[in-house]
Parts: sequence; structure tokens; C-alpha cells
Amino acid sequence: MHMKYSGTELIKRAILLVAGLFILSCGIALSARSGLGVSPSASLAYVLSQIFPLSMGNFNTLINVVFVIIQILLLGKAFKPTRFLQLVAVVIFGFFIDLANSLFAGVSSDNYIVCVLMAVFACALDGIGVFFEVKANLLTMASEGAISVISQKVKQEFGKVKIAVDFTMIALTTVISLTVFHKLEAVREGTILAAVLVGFFVGVFSRLLNKPVEKFLGVRAPEKVPAEAIPSMPHVITIERELGSGGHRIGEILAEKLGYAFYDYALLSETAAKMGLTVDEVSKLEERNTNSLLYSLYQQSYVYSQNPSRQQQVFDAQAEIIRSIAARENCVIVGRLGAYVLKDRPHTFDLFVSAKLEERAKRFARLNGMSEEEAREYVRKEDEFRRNYSLQITGETWGMAEHYDLCVRSDEIGIEESAEMALKMIKDVLAKRNA
Repeated sequence: MHMKYSGTELIKRAILLVAGLFILSCGIALSARSGLGVSPSASLAYVLSQIFPLSMGNFNTLINVVFVIIQILLLGKAFKPTRFLQLVAVVIFGFFIDLANSLFAGVSSDNYIVCVLMAVFACALDGIGVFFEVKANLLTMASEGAISVISQKVKQEFGKVKIAVDFTMIALTTVISLTVFHKLEAVREGTILAAVLVGFFVGVFSRLLNKPVEKFLGVRAPEKVPAEAIPSMPHVITIERELGSGGHRIGEILAEKLGYAFYDYALLSETAAKMGLTVDEVSKLEERNTNSLLYSLYQQSYVYSQNPSRQQQVFDAQAEIIRSIAARENCVIVGRLGAYVLKDRPHTFDLFVSAKLEERAKRFARLNGMSEEEAREYVRKEDEFRRNYSLQITGETWGMAEHYDLCVRSDEIGIEESAEMALKMIKDVLAKRNA
């Protein structure tokens, strides 16, 4: 539990946590009523409640007590008494699950499409509930606390352990339901929907509700730069680019002509030094999101936790380095979502460089000694990586013109000419902003 909050803040965060638990319990109850299965974390409690004379809420409480016991056994003397507060949330959550089940007792349908819609709506409720719970930042839920401790002990990332625990719950539920009922109970298509969609809905509601929730909690907005400090701020050019479009070279030209420092791959070594990793490790972590189901589940597992993913940690470290560089000198920064990191910063010009895939593939093949076919596939995948990475980290669509001051097509006018066009506009725009 976080004791840094004042009395009023504590009450508001407690209200948000309780609201989150209630909404989450409604999502679980609705998914159960859909008949298409429940989320992995609720599946075992559901199937046990169908066998024994205890409610789903009671079984959920017992399972989470086991998670607290796991923390006690693994941590030993390092187990802090404040972790017992998880039991308070566990009891409240169990009560809410039974309450929600009674509220939705009359909800059912024989229409498959309606049942699917119920399951999707249940995922949306789960998304709001999880967002409120995590945003409250008051205490860690028992299951997430146990997963966090296990991940520390086995030296594996939280996301991987979370997936392993979820699969274990699903496996136990499957074995029990097949043994007792000779058919699947609690684990069906609704379970897959929950595994895939809850994290998505957490992201959606985070973008929609973050500001009003922070206002409710009394979170102060970042202080704006004082007007008197703006004239002395360094000028920064950020460049986002499609692979093979020449964005790196354009950045070098701009830095040379403006007399600015140039940062691209150097940010990798600074990030590696800051995090105690190798440059290769940082390179593999940044901008490497895919659309695979397993990777999606891995990333979404972090929405249940207050612990950032390894990839988020790399981005945060790079963002801190970028802000530090921007505060001390005029510079050109290529990649690393610099436009997002320095969003709304005075004296910053954001440039996006693109080109047709065929032209980019030809250039990349020529520079890297590979066939155009190999280069085309490599460039295409890199585009996908960068789009997914931006969406995961920022919630924004990468490459949208509205996010930049200038977008250029280097294949239409040439790399040197693109740099000259950007240079003229940079001087004009920054001069007007200085006026």
C-alpha cells in the first residue's frame, strides 16, 4: 500500500479501487451468463462453484488467499505486513462477484450472436475495472502480487509469468471440467476473447478516462514552461522516418547545416549504459512489437500490473535521455518517438520522412547488400514493428500527419532536396515561434 497520499487522496483512491473491483466483478458475472466462458483468472473459481456448494465469489476469495500464502512462503521475512491488506481487497472482490452474479441472474440468451456481444461487453467492463484498479495505485491485487514475486524469484519477466499462470488456471479448469462434466465449462471462446480484448479495452479507456480520473484524484498536470524561459530554450528537430526513406541521412544534413548535435544510434549506447544492458539488448527491445497472439498476450499482461514491461522501461529511459539532451543543446534527434516525447515543447520542429515501399526496398538493398525481395520483406516488417510499437507505447497511430510539422516524400523530390525543403521550413517556423 502506498502511504504517501494525504487523507483525502487516500479516500479518493480507495473509492476508485472499490469502483474498479465492482465493475470488474460485473464483467466476470456477465461473461459467465454469456455461457461462452470466463477470463482465465476467473475460470477456476467458476468451474469449482459448479461442483461444490460454495459460490464463485467464495472460491475466488480462497484462490486469492492461496496467492497471498505463496507470497509469504517465497518472501519469508521480506514479506511486509502491509501486503496483508491484499486480503481486504480479496474479500471485497469476492463479495462483489456474488453480488454481480445475483444482479445478472436473469440475463441469458440462446442466440449465439447475442452471447458473443455479451462476452465482448463483459471484456469492456473488465477493461474499465482493471483501469480503475491500476489507476488507484493503492495496493497490488493478490494474484498480481504473487506473480510479481514469482517473476523475481525465477528471474523471468512479469508478462511471461502472468501468461504461465493464466495457462495453468486454464489447464486446471479444463481438466476438472472434462473429468466432472465431460465437456468444457468456463473455458471457451469467451476465454479467448477476454485474453485478447481486456488489455485492448484497458488501453481504450485509459485514453478516454485518464484525464477525468486524474482530475478526480487531484493529480496535478505538468507545469508549463515559464514564458520568460522559452527564448533561451535550445532548438530541437525530431525526425520519424520509414525505414529506407533516408530519414537518417536527412537528419545528418540538417544537423550539419544548422550546426546542431546529431543523435540517432548514439541514443542506444546511452540507454544501454543507463539501464545496465548491452546495446544489442536495447536494440532488440525497442520498436519490436508484432501482431502475434502470444506477443499480444505478453504485452497485455502488463495492464494488470503497476510494474512496467521491459520494453516500457527502455522507452522511459530513452525518453529521459532525450529530454535531457533537448534541455542542454540544439540538436537533431532521429527516431525513438522523439516527437511524442517532446510533444508541445516550445522550439521543437517535428519532421516525418516517407517514401514508396519499392523505392525504400531498393535503397535498403543497395546499402545493405541484399536482394530487393529480401529488402522489401525486411522493410515491410519494420514498418509493422514501428506502427505497433507506437500504438503500444503512446496509444497513437505512427506516421499520422497531424503529429508533425512537416511530412516529406523523399522518393518524389530526393533526399538532398527533402533536407533543403525541411531546412527552409524549420528556419521559418522557428523564427515565427521566436517572435
